[in-house]
Amino acid sequence: LIVMKAVAENAGRHVSWMTAQKTYDRKYLGMFARALKTIPVMRPDDMERKGEGFVTASGTKVYGHAGTRFTKDFEKGCVIVVKTKTGKKTAKVAKVVDDYTLELAAPLKGRGKEAVKSDTIHFERVLSPLATFLLLALVTAPLLLLLPHLLPQRFAFAGCVCCCCVGSAVTNLIYTLRRDGLSGKELFGGTPATFRTPSTPTIAAIDAPVDPEDMGDDMTDKTPYSLQPFVDQSAMFDQVTESLLRGGTIGIFPEGGTHDGTQLLPLKWGISVMLLGAMAKQEGLEKPIKISVVPVGLNYFAPHKFRSTVSVDFGDPIEVHQDLALQWKNGTKEQKAEANAAVMELIMAGVNSCTLQANDMNTLEVFRTIRRLWAPSGVRLSVADNVALTQGFASGFDRVKGDPKVKEIMERCYKYNSLLSTYRVQDHHVQRFRQHAFSNKDRITLIRKTIVRMVMLVLFGAFIVPWALIGAPVGLFLSVISDQKAKEVQKMSVKGTWKILMAPIVLSLLHGVCVACISSTFGEVPSLLWFFFAPVGAVYAIFAAEDGVRLVKSLNALTLLLGNRNIGQQLFEMREGLKKDIRAINKTKNNWLDNLDVPTRQRLEQRQSFTLEEDPEDSSFSKVEKPSD
Repeated sequence: LIVMKAVAENAGRHVSWMTAQKTYDRKYLGMFARALKTIPVMRPDDMERKGEGFVTASGTKVYGHAGTRFTKDFEKGCVIVVKTKTGKKTAKVAKVVDDYTLELAAPLKGRGKEAVKSDTIHFERVLSPLATFLLLALVTAPLLLLLPHLLPQRFAFAGCVCCCCVGSAVTNLIYTLRRDGLSGKELFGGTPATFRTPSTPTIAAIDAPVDPEDMGDDMTDKTPYSLQPFVDQSAMFDQVTESLLRGGTIGIFPEGGTHDGTQLLPLKWGISVMLLGAMAKQEGLEKPIKISVVPVGLNYFAPHKFRSTVSVDFGDPIEVHQDLALQWKNGTKEQKAEANAAVMELIMAGVNSCTLQANDMNTLEVFRTIRRLWAPSGVRLSVADNVALTQGFASGFDRVKGDPKVKEIMERCYKYNSLLSTYRVQDHHVQRFRQHAFSNKDRITLIRKTIVRMVMLVLFGAFIVPWALIGAPVGLFLSVISDQKAKEVQKMSVKGTWKILMAPIVLSLLHGVCVACISSTFGEVPSLLWFFFAPVGAVYAIFAAEDGVRLVKSLNALTLLLGNRNIGQQLFEMREGLKKDIRAINKTKNNWLDNLDVPTRQRLEQRQSFTLEEDPEDSSFSKVEKPSD
């Protein structure tokens, strides 16, 4: 939806997305898919089924044990899937020898299991829907038994609704604490009394990432397996070609599925087959339609948080020479593979140019910290510049990671991020610690500022809490359903999808219940006012809640300084030391940001130049004179 909106606003085009046939066939999701003019594609993964017996493997040979029936279950082109402790291995079947022997087109290969990310929930701690419902009943029942009897008859229905809302809010709090494993102190922001040094990851984790394809070929232990049938996709390719030749726009996620990783999965070759096939169909035409591939990167800053920022980055259009299409159409099997590989190399380079990638979430956060420390003082960079800078540091890391100074900076940034998390402050708060951490006069200013912000927080709370209680049933339902769907596939990336799909339905139901409640209690006029103006109030409550969160974060920083001013000073000195070293290393011959494209470099050089008068050593690029105007 985000990409469709961006493309429609900037190019006036409708994007027809490739959608899984499984989704397309569902009653309600399929209705949305057909309304958006998507193109269904049958995925072998959706047709995977468990095989009988066990298998072992040696090179391109697979041997069955304990009653395998390869001649019945497999045919040429099927895919065998073996899930081991290290991850999932797959290979295409070249020949079925007998019920106990398969020949593979290539040895079993696969991806290792992804490391647990810092923002990934522990699925084993998620309460089941039944347990959540019983907890809700346990919390709500005493309220329902007590409160309605204390109110006049006309308020009985309203009292029941209020009890359900309060019960949902309490249940949601317990559910969240259980799911995320938070303690009360962590939830409400307690801070340690001393400045301690938490453990940090070793630089070895950065220097030697695990190769997802290096899992070994042979498999001596008898292991369960599953199989994916061969699927003829010719009809789907014909539909895509027809759409492209009509001048349409096709959207595809070439990784073939969602995941929680911070690196790209291997791209599927289907996109090159679609492109080359459509180009080959135009052979001999006087005015062939120009077909390009435009890489798009969706770069999330907090992917699982409501209303968090996402940057949609479009790369340069990729154009493929007609000779490759002719080679794909008329060449041998090897020549077709070469043409596909050449196209996929271009596409992979394009996708890499507009996506942020790192070995894990902690490393990605370190690159973002380095970007914030490098950024020119007093200048607010755009989202595009922030993404470009972070990407510059991430993509340039492989080139400079052997430098001892870079290793030291990475470890210090890990430590700095850990301390920010420990004391629940943000990096932009630390920038202001220098001017607040010395005199008693500044301490009085801090106390006054803290009192003012606490009063503001109380006022915000008085407005937000009623709306939060009204929306508590929706929040609880969306949390339960999205967590269960994420648990089923072991992926956090589906949570947002299910919340978006279910939110309109449950919000409409809740709004109807509230209208009926007000109508039965206060009459038709108040219920009509609520019907029309409640959605507006809810939107303002969301904005107020975001401001309230910012106030809480700023209060964490203020109370930290009031409790121990030395902590603020030490964090500030750590940040300044890191900033100086990061900018110094980017002035060396082996510049970390050499991968940045020229327009971005020039734009950031200009932004850096505005800070030179204040701090002549502040520029990490070559110095540029400040414009006269």
